[in-house]
Amino acid sequence: MKLHSLFILTKAGACLYSRNITEHFENIEPNLITPFFSAIFSFSESVISKETPEVLEMGGFRIVFKVEGEHIYALLADTSANILYINSRLANIIQVFKEFLEDNVVEDYEEIHNSEFDAKIVSIIKGDDELSSSQPLYKKIIDLIKRLTLENEILGAGLFTINGKIIFTSLPQDILLSSLKELEIRHIANTEYSLTFYSLENNQKVFSRIIDIPWKLDPLLIVVLYESSVPLGMCEVNLEKITKTIQNII
Repeated sequence: MKLHSLFILTKAGACLYSRNITEHFENIEPNLITPFFSAIFSFSESVISKETPEVLEMGGFRIVFKVEGEHIYALLADTSANILYINSRLANIIQVFKEFLEDNVVEDYEEIHNSEFDAKIVSIIKGDDELSSSQPLYKKIIDLIKRLTLENEILGAGLFTINGKIIFTSLPQDILLSSLKELEIRHIANTEYSLTFYSLENNQKVFSRIIDIPWKLDPLLIVVLYESSVPLGMCEVNLEKITKTIQNII
């Protein structure tokens, strides 16, 4: 799940800031891609008039746009990138950019080059800003998951923040992506996500649930993969035990 590039533009289409996070677009000049964004804005006024982010998918990529004031923010990501996570990144980026403008004068024709601002943007996109303060707690949970896997109680597991940030995963890629997609769909539909499960074609079982931790962190989502020979009832009991252990750790 990769976020490749960020662009901050004026509504007229001038690029004020661009940052490539991965190597996929490191050789593309911002002035070559921002006219494409401008064409989209001109074609569809709805893209720049809505309060909520707009999503465009094409060629294996997902572009998420958000308008705030006189600026347009665009994140270029894989189609597998979770919308909840992208939206949370955009919200943080907008806040950091507003703070930057309070202390710096930026002309509409001027592109920002500032190492301190770059560092903040990279930290936000990679999720370091969100995880750093809680890293010791997450490490204990990750150690628990690894131990359970080594002891053959589970085949693998994934731990996510409620907005789709991957804290840890040892899940196969297809299960990882389907879990993130389900989290995204349930959030959009505003449906409850207490406990869900399904069986794979090889009869392995995937259980997931939200772990509410109101006194410390935002809720977490844990997804656990079980061997085909483990009965459904035992999977549920085991997941309940894991959940309580995590709550006790935190």
